[in-house]
Amino acid sequence: MKKILLLILLQSICASYGFSQQLDIQKIQSLTQNAIKKAYPASVRMWAFDTVKRQQAGPQFSGVVVTPEGHILTAAHVNTPGQSYLVTFPDGKTGIAKGLGKIEFAKTPNMPDVAMMKIITVGTWPYAEMGWSSAIKINEPVISISYPESLNQPLPLVRFGSITNVKNEYGFLQSTCMMEPGDSGGPIFDYLGRVIGLHSAINVDVDYEIPVDFYRKYWKALNVPRTYAELPEQEDAVGNDPEIILSIPALANLNSNFIKTAKQFSDHVVSINSMVDGKQQQVMGTLVKTEKGTCIISKSSLIGVDPVVRVANGKDLTAKVISRDRNTDLVLLQAGSKLKGGVSLNALNALNALDASVKDTIAVKQLGMFLISVQPGAGDSQVSVMGSTVFSLNKIAGMAYLGAAVAYTAPVAITVVQPGSPAGNAGLQIGDQLVSINDTAINKPEDYGNQLMKYWAGDTIQFDILREGSRLSKQIILASRPERPVTHPVDMFVGGKSSRRDGFDAVFAHGAKIRPEQCGGPVFDTAGHFYGINIARFGRASTIAIPAKTILAFIKTGLNSTQLP
Repeated sequence: MKKILLLILLQSICASYGFSQQLDIQKIQSLTQNAIKKAYPASVRMWAFDTVKRQQAGPQFSGVVVTPEGHILTAAHVNTPGQSYLVTFPDGKTGIAKGLGKIEFAKTPNMPDVAMMKIITVGTWPYAEMGWSSAIKINEPVISISYPESLNQPLPLVRFGSITNVKNEYGFLQSTCMMEPGDSGGPIFDYLGRVIGLHSAINVDVDYEIPVDFYRKYWKALNVPRTYAELPEQEDAVGNDPEIILSIPALANLNSNFIKTAKQFSDHVVSINSMVDGKQQQVMGTLVKTEKGTCIISKSSLIGVDPVVRVANGKDLTAKVISRDRNTDLVLLQAGSKLKGGVSLNALNALNALDASVKDTIAVKQLGMFLISVQPGAGDSQVSVMGSTVFSLNKIAGMAYLGAAVAYTAPVAITVVQPGSPAGNAGLQIGDQLVSINDTAINKPEDYGNQLMKYWAGDTIQFDILREGSRLSKQIILASRPERPVTHPVDMFVGGKSSRRDGFDAVFAHGAKIRPEQCGGPVFDTAGHFYGINIARFGRASTIAIPAKTILAFIKTGLNSTQLP
């Protein structure tokens, strides 16, 4: 019955493209979500594993299980024949795999980047069907399900895209499914949920995928745990794809298919200008209609003094900050005049009985749903798919910078002070023994790190130290962490990353290619349901958003002492 329904859906889509270049959004979304349902359980997270010490022994990467016996397709540059690997499935199930064969040319070791592993733990495993890369077409819709290392999450990130090159000069496929380190070896699926490629490498704005036919052609050879410096002599029959593959020209410019929908929500977003650290800073804001009036929600770290709001008709209005929250990086503003438009949150005072237009939960079944990151100009709005459920994101890039390190000994003493750092400028010296930070005792090295994690750039903290038998107190203003020079293609994307992009208790991820100054705007599905606001461009492949439920709680707290006009 499922196959019959899928066939009907495919025939309907194919028929529509015989007469129109317009994208049938709902049909493509349904097809994508059906494919994700099939493919998601077999997409695995892996790393080298020391089976004696029972600990991770290498960086994480991705792969996909393609047989019930546990054969895993991945990339050669993450696989060592005979090495043990821990394999983790999205449902939490784990197993140990052994590296099998890989093909890595002697003169060009990054090509063709083909490798196989096999789970040796006894069990039957979720697996995905293999497709045929020989049948792939330009503008065919595809789905990536893998594990970017930067997010460091136990569940994969889903991305949607299309094929842009069926075979480049290096023998790779190319798609618009953006990848990052950690995605290596992860699968690209067709719209039927079949593996058609594996993530290999990137070059600024190009993504290279290993064609799945390599694995079909050298299946038996790859089952032998060895490195092939050239293509193996032993070959297997590749076969032909029995399916008629879709090519959808409208996917060549995905955003343009959603302009009409984005215009419906354009009165919900405004641009805001203010002075941040002595410089003009622009950011977006989302209008929210509450029982007390219309307010503006935006990204707090990009809102400084004297904010000015530009509304849809081009008029500038002065605004004032009502409330800020560092943990969510949200800010609540009130404009000097009444505002039109906005997301309706009439159930603000009853968070468990939300307005039907507000979505406070995100389920796995919603992965692959089209999302629109709305901008004041509808043509600037960005389209993506729901890439994750809600998760927490530890503070790493957002850690405040002190510029001092301690040894793993007790008592805790400073061993490094960076010149020109907050610690150096405050007069801390190598050999100073830490007594307390903000009156909290520092008895072991872990206490030092745990205390500093609580604070943000700009916070003033008190260090009590012992120096040559005398107790001293130092007041230190923490700074932002120095940005590393951009040298890797993964960081060379338009606009770059947001400065404040982690340290959140609840966010969801999607693949909208927005710039940091475009954060603060709303995220809707195609039916007009409000899912949250974009809070940061996290990386090349992901933008993160604060979900509606968190926004509602923040607004409720902020409005308790405020009456909007």
